[in-house]
Amino acid sequence: MENALDCMEPQPSNRIALVTGAGRGSGRRLALELAQTGATVVVIDLNPDAAEATAGAIIAAGGNALVHTVDVSNKLAVQTMIYTLLEQHPRFDVLVNTAHIEPHTPALQLDEGEWDRTLNVNLKGVFLMSQMAARVMKETGGGLIATVLRPDDSPHAAVRAARAGLLGLIAALAAEWQPLNIRVITLESHQSLNLSF
Repeated sequence: MENALDCMEPQPSNRIALVTGAGRGSGRRLALELAQTGATVVVIDLNPDAAEATAGAIIAAGGNALVHTVDVSNKLAVQTMIYTLLEQHPRFDVLVNTAHIEPHTPALQLDEGEWDRTLNVNLKGVFLMSQMAARVMKETGGGLIATVLRPDDSPHAAVRAARAGLLGLIAALAAEWQPLNIRVITLESHQSLNLSF
């Protein structure tokens, strides 16, 4: 796995970092860590209270944060958010995909709706966010896209299927976007994104 430290040269502390699923877990942790580097963090989560709590913690620690309540599996919602952000900021430097759901239904009882929702958020959402962010990064000199993977020992069929899909997706995007100076990497849920801005 490529080391995140090798992905970007140190940059001034005026970078914009988008973090999906930032209301809880690894998303919240990574959002707080990015804010400590001096980046302005766009806190993205479907839960508005959780998103506001993360942004509040960043601001209380002296950082800068914006909040967007978005379903990352909805293309129109993602596009609208990106266009809104571009009215405020001319560039994005980092995208961290951590938004995910994890069903607790055994495969024998797993219905189609729960399967579709899991794949839509955990896999399709990563593609939509990465695609939109990369289109901006392409025009502004590049950037870093990191996707957090769920543990590979999950007992849930849909979660493991999404993880397998993500590995293929990330490999394809990394190869396609490397000439554009867009680095695409994966992180395990316990890892930190060690960047110097």
